[in-house]
Amino acid sequence: MMNFDLNNKTERVLAASLSCFKQYGFKRTSMEDLAKAADMSRPALYLLFKNKTDIFRSLSEAFHAKTLLSAKQALADNTSIQTRMSAAVTARMTPLYALAHDSVHGPELFDVNQSTSGDLNAKADDTFLRMLTDALQASLAAGEITGGPDGLAARELAQLIIASAIGLKTFAFSAHDFETLLGKSVATFFQGMTPK
Repeated sequence: MMNFDLNNKTERVLAASLSCFKQYGFKRTSMEDLAKAADMSRPALYLLFKNKTDIFRSLSEAFHAKTLLSAKQALADNTSIQTRMSAAVTARMTPLYALAHDSVHGPELFDVNQSTSGDLNAKADDTFLRMLTDALQASLAAGEITGGPDGLAARELAQLIIASAIGLKTFAFSAHDFETLLGKSVATFFQGMTPK
């Protein structure tokens, strides 16, 4: 899901923090716990981060950066637009789903993420929407797909694909199940966008 360079102090703290937050929750985890888990002293930890919230925001930023990079790479692949779109949505959404659902503290972590990193989330979501829109626009222009029976624009198609992915979180029971549902959802969308 998330790979950190454990030789890098900052990334080692992020990896240890992610593990602690998933195991104990945000509120019950102290800076002392995070320092121990990262195998460093509290003063050394405070040289890197101001507090738990700063660490959490950095984790959120790292998650967004890595999932967006994976999605960008998927969209740059030399495959069909449907395959690229499915891979990009999976790369972006599945790690976020797994983070929220692989821990009993998932709901708390989700709430903390919304309250501490809302600006980062909004920026990343907008970036992802633009990435999908650009890929769909290129495919529309090339005649590979249509806007469906209603002649939807690329941005509208991207919004529907993302909204569907978000909605599927409610119906999935595991990250694997979520990934399977994402693939089926994207395939269904593209069935309606195939030129007749």
